[in-house]
Amino acid sequence: MEITRRSFGAAALGGALLPALPLSAKEAPTGAQVAGVYRLKVGNYEVTVLNDGWAPLETKIWSGDPAGAEKLLQAAFLPSGQSDKQQTAVNEWLINTGDRLVLIDTGTSNVFAPSLGRLLKNLAAAGVNPSDVDDVVITHIHPDHAAGLLTVDKKVAFPNAVVHVNADEYAWWTQGDIKVPDQKPFWKDFAEIGRAALKPYGDAGKVQTFKDGAEIAPGITAVTAPGHTVGHTMVRIAPIGGQVLFWTDIVHNAALQFPEPERAIVFDLDNQQAIATRRKVMDMAATDRLMIAGTHLPFPGIGHVAKAGTGYAFVPIPWNADL
Repeated sequence: MEITRRSFGAAALGGALLPALPLSAKEAPTGAQVAGVYRLKVGNYEVTVLNDGWAPLETKIWSGDPAGAEKLLQAAFLPSGQSDKQQTAVNEWLINTGDRLVLIDTGTSNVFAPSLGRLLKNLAAAGVNPSDVDDVVITHIHPDHAAGLLTVDKKVAFPNAVVHVNADEYAWWTQGDIKVPDQKPFWKDFAEIGRAALKPYGDAGKVQTFKDGAEIAPGITAVTAPGHTVGHTMVRIAPIGGQVLFWTDIVHNAALQFPEPERAIVFDLDNQQAIATRRKVMDMAATDRLMIAGTHLPFPGIGHVAKAGTGYAFVPIPWNADL
């Protein structure tokens, strides 16, 4: 049969009209996704990507031409109305150096949507006890990165870990009244959540601040990338035989911000600085052929950046069953 839109649609409809057959117990659907865990080797380190879930973000919270955004989203087979929700991943990473377990960001705990807050569950699926984590790097003090320092019952989630955070970021969020643009009042709520999450670690003397370029652990370096927040930080690992740049919140929507890096999101503190940083980082990643990993790239969110026209494209790495 020649394949046409009509014949394909008729075939699909015919399948839909077939009588439903009862499922045996073995064939019954589970109704649940598998664990959000993905591993890869980077030189002599092992990286485990841990998914905290996903957030529904309205298209209209990105800047730029709405009609252009609609075209980009339609091309990517995503919902394209301004009030339609974009399913936005929230990823974290556990680095096993052989001597230390270093966790980059902690997810949301229970402060946001019910589709989030799955980090500890996925950490357990990866066979890791939170008490075994030696270091936690908080890339910036937004709730989807820092709130998971506490469990849902507000206990310390990582009792034996030292928490590392950029010094400017820590001071901006935790000392005195924060000053935010009038159109972004929700940052006050962000600050309350961040302060509450960090407080027990600070009280226990387990918060260490760092500056740009600091080595948090052997082969693990902090790279400040401001704009999204004052001290928004990327983490670069360069063990023997490999490297990855965990660029955290450089991109919140791949379909919109790779081809048009000038699109900011309402969660950026300084839109113009965030745009300039994004362009600089994308150009560096494309030119140097860096492997990158993003908090809000579709899980597992690891790949490369390619130059494409006036913008860029995300090229995911293929899944490897052998790490």
